[in-house]
Amino acid sequence: MTATIHRLDRRTIDSIAAGEVIERPASVVKELIDNALDAGAGVIRLAIENGGIRLISCEDDGQGMSPEDALLALESHATSKLSSTDDLFQLKTLGFRGEALPSIAAVSRFELRTRTHEDASEGYRVAAEGGKIVFSGPCGIAPGTMVTCRDLFFNTPARYKFLKSDAAEGSAVADITGKAALARPDVSFRLDRDSERREVLYTPGNNDLLSAIYAVFGADTAGAMIPVESETPPVRVSGYVSSPEAARHNRSRQIFIVNGRVIYSATLRAAVEEASKTWFMRGNFPQLVLNVAIPFNLVDVNVHPQKLEVRFWDERAVFRAVYRALRAAFEQGARLVEAAWPGASSAEVSDGRKAGTIESRDKNEPVSKPVEPRVVLPPNSSAGLFAYNGADSRKTDKTIPSRVRLPMVGEESEKCSADDHAARPARPSEDAAPMADEQNRIAAMMGTFGTIDTLGRSRLIGTLFDTYILLDSGDAMILVDQHAAHERILYEEMLLRRKENPSGNAPGQVLLIPVHVTLDEAEKAVLEDEGDYLRTLGFEYEPFGGQSVVIRAVPSGGKGQPPADMDPAKAFRAALDQLEICRSDGRTVDYTEILHEIACKAAVKAHDRLSESEIRQLLSRLADLTNPYHCPHGRPVAIKMTKPEIEKLFGRIV
Repeated sequence: MTATIHRLDRRTIDSIAAGEVIERPASVVKELIDNALDAGAGVIRLAIENGGIRLISCEDDGQGMSPEDALLALESHATSKLSSTDDLFQLKTLGFRGEALPSIAAVSRFELRTRTHEDASEGYRVAAEGGKIVFSGPCGIAPGTMVTCRDLFFNTPARYKFLKSDAAEGSAVADITGKAALARPDVSFRLDRDSERREVLYTPGNNDLLSAIYAVFGADTAGAMIPVESETPPVRVSGYVSSPEAARHNRSRQIFIVNGRVIYSATLRAAVEEASKTWFMRGNFPQLVLNVAIPFNLVDVNVHPQKLEVRFWDERAVFRAVYRALRAAFEQGARLVEAAWPGASSAEVSDGRKAGTIESRDKNEPVSKPVEPRVVLPPNSSAGLFAYNGADSRKTDKTIPSRVRLPMVGEESEKCSADDHAARPARPSEDAAPMADEQNRIAAMMGTFGTIDTLGRSRLIGTLFDTYILLDSGDAMILVDQHAAHERILYEEMLLRRKENPSGNAPGQVLLIPVHVTLDEAEKAVLEDEGDYLRTLGFEYEPFGGQSVVIRAVPSGGKGQPPADMDPAKAFRAALDQLEICRSDGRTVDYTEILHEIACKAAVKAHDRLSESEIRQLLSRLADLTNPYHCPHGRPVAIKMTKPEIEKLFGRIV
């Protein structure tokens, strides 16, 4: 009987080993960064071309290798980072696998240049193609190591065909590099792309995590970060988490670092989800960079071929530690817009807390204080109890700002931002039935709204908190949420214009003044891959050099102009965010979801002061809608309080 088991040839063995570690250019970059960090590098310079497919270069100033070590590094299962089986269970290095460099060399045209710091007069160079060494000998190089990988997967076309576009692969490389920079803020990283060496990322390496966050995620994110610092032995948690105002619609900026290694963990993600409840709106996620330090013998990093996942000795203990650390950070870093109103003494705002500025709440202060309602009347209003202040209706009143209250413990989150739905009833549950119960409760308490025609017959009183439009219908008071109303208007009109167009594409509304937007690598990758789809939504844009684009048209809102200018940048980013979510989840793009997000981001917000003509235009357009009673997320657009209900509150009737 012929034997069916046989030894594989060396090339097949190398290909299998490479397949375990090297899936795409980002996999190569990760292994090279890990090796550079383990070599004690203080500066790591990376360069890629064609998303890393054509070229990957990694240069570091760490401890170099002798000629003997350089040759051994290209042999399978050769490493300086393990000496016994026990070392596997207390790993303190990153790229311990001996297959890394041999696997990279097996699927590329590979070159290694290295030189030690110990008075070596020259360096050593090893070149290989498809895993076979074709040259070795002396070379000139500064102390450290430089690895160059060209033509990735040139000899394995089956794997090459699974690579994505250059933009997507480059974005993945930038993502891996950014995560490494966040894990090691003491090391300076630089990433250049394409032949002109355009700088994509640069971190100072000053050992300040917030500086690294600034470099990787930008100034807006860094400015919204709250420090996290907690220790529940044997677990120590540190880092930063964003305030609810800086939430995102996906989890792409949630970075977990365990003992210096960036990992994915369902346990840590669940802890963040639980800790964020009542602080972040539904569908919004905090940005965070969390360092979790645990004794090495209590973490197993060998559960994933690429060490992307770990197993903890006690999942619940780690969950509790992260949960408590984040809750403490949210509570201590809770920020409210403090309100000052007539009669407040100067002492109340002189102790470092200016009226209308964002301040950290003292943990001994009550979470929420009563705030006096402020009614602003539009010009020519017939109401006589209040005097209209003649300031420009577009400008925010600097002397009597409104308060934005963040969701408190026990309330359910909403999908829109805190500014958009400030001070409205909180949703008790995410389920449809409790949502209906809440709307029924509001209707019972405030009276039924009736038909939208009531708006046309109502007298305009003014606005409350620069958020709610007040109307007198003769037998009731009606409050209209200006954001929810405008959001519904934009959504339905964009949807209608798209359906009316024979091609199925939405027409664009040309901007009088084009708007420039700076994108990060992930957003730019989405834009390059989904540009045609964005144009079907009504966007018109063009590159403006580097990471910037200029927006020249946005989806048309239908009749006339919006009561307040649609924010093109926010609308554009909302579309990119939703497309990125669909890509990451592997879902088919649903244009109605994108229109939801565009409408939410582009609509007027709470505290945007509208003129009388803008209010009347908004109410007129609202009356023409198919469903003017709820915003696209199910929130009520308007509620009504009848005259008998008001008189009961004042004791006029029993």
